[in-house]
Amino acid sequence: MREPNSRFGKSRPDIVVLHDFVLDHYVTFRESLVDVLSKIQPIADRGGGNIVVKQYLSRGGKASNLASALAKLGSQVHLIARTSRFGHSLAKMFLESEGVDISCVKADGKLALTVSIETKHEGRPINIMLSDPGSNGTFGYSNISKKGLQLMEKSDGVVLADWALNSRGTDLAKEVFGRVGRSKLLMIDPGDVSRRKNEVKELIDCVLRKGYGILSLNESEALYLAEKASDERVGRRTVSPEILGLDAAKVLAEEFNMRVDLHTRLFSATISNGHCLTAPTYKVEAKRVTGAGDAWNAGNIYAECIGLSDLHRLEFANALAAYYVSSPEGTHPTFKAVSNLVKSWRNRRRRLVHP
Repeated sequence: MREPNSRFGKSRPDIVVLHDFVLDHYVTFRESLVDVLSKIQPIADRGGGNIVVKQYLSRGGKASNLASALAKLGSQVHLIARTSRFGHSLAKMFLESEGVDISCVKADGKLALTVSIETKHEGRPINIMLSDPGSNGTFGYSNISKKGLQLMEKSDGVVLADWALNSRGTDLAKEVFGRVGRSKLLMIDPGDVSRRKNEVKELIDCVLRKGYGILSLNESEALYLAEKASDERVGRRTVSPEILGLDAAKVLAEEFNMRVDLHTRLFSATISNGHCLTAPTYKVEAKRVTGAGDAWNAGNIYAECIGLSDLHRLEFANALAAYYVSSPEGTHPTFKAVSNLVKSWRNRRRRLVHP
């Protein structure tokens, strides 16, 4: 894979990412969910007790994870967010040290916290997240500083993440995309839209139907959003969740007249103007689940910015996500590391039965 040669005329794409910084507390079980619950039940029955389990703290939030991964690839990244003074100190430690510009992270709010319980269920890794969104839950356009607005206007691209955890997310997206316009790379990763059932229609009508840029989702998010947008059941429930998600992504691309990028455990896909391209993911031993989609988005955005073809873009994003989920420390790779993996991991690609 060639070295970066950006279609924006830069070797370091300039990306602004909004809008969350979170302190993540990971609780990692080797056992299955059924076994974990069987451990918890007797402890609850006797009134309380202790379970020894692997735990660690990390930076979190879709925007922060995405910013970290983009910076490691070589992008110039600016995070716009709001947290507490303690949270700002954590952002310095976790993000500024990795090359992310946090000068537009305000410290006059409340720190967001997430406990991520990682285990296995029915043979596949899962994560159950218990979140306190802090100031992320009410982040609006007025929380963006003058410098933040200037950075967006000068950047090569703007990414909005985690609409689902922000009660002002729809207005934020309308204002940001309206100000930036369509000349830049724009991406929205809404997160788990099912948790805001009463507000999804507003997101669809006021933002997504405007056709701004790229919509990035996983299979469950795609299915939920497609059925809300089309007001009908999508696909056959006899197929796998991943194929069902692909059917849903095709519906969304047609409904919204925009590009939809889908990432799943088995493959990724990009759908635009009636065309669909898929690329199989890599077989690796997953050490974590949380943050895989954010890592994939970073690879997808970076590859887009440096002008890779659609197929190479998907392969690059798949390799980056595979590296991240299989890394013992949960670190993000450099551009060179991902490029080498794309070449050396060809025999690790899953066999993709095209739907």
